[in-house]
Amino acid sequence: MDANLYFAGWVLAALLVIGLLTALLARGRDRYQLRRLQAQKLMQALDRYSAWICAQRLAVVFQGESPEAAEALDEACTLRMAWFPELAGDMADLMAVHNRLMNFLHTQQALWLRDPERWLESGHDRRFVALWRQHQLALDALHARLQQAASLRLELAPGRRQSTYA
Repeated sequence: MDANLYFAGWVLAALLVIGLLTALLARGRDRYQLRRLQAQKLMQALDRYSAWICAQRLAVVFQGESPEAAEALDEACTLRMAWFPELAGDMADLMAVHNRLMNFLHTQQALWLRDPERWLESGHDRRFVALWRQHQLALDALHARLQQAASLRLELAPGRRQSTYA
């Protein structure tokens, strides 16, 4: 009977090890899938924010940052902090461009209200397009790093593929 008990003990130990390994693998797979989902949410938030910036070129009057744009940027920052701390530098670059863009739009709006002729001569569109390109470069760098961090290939939003800003 001792041999059977000895054998049953080893079978039980093997089953416990197999169960533990299976649980660890499943937990890792679930975390990986959740991280991929969060990466997709992050890119969607950044694309919503980017669409708002694109719309500012054609806006007649700058009304400040819209609640939708602020919400998208806040969501992107929250997701980045919670799930992708390794993207802090890339997000800081994007935020720096955001700050320059907001400053430019506020300044241009004030100039437009004070002196429309000077505003027309200020090269508003050319300067906006230069800031848009900086935004795109920062966003593309963040996108590439996010793909590496989440180990996935994210599709670009349709609006980003066919930009009018070359």
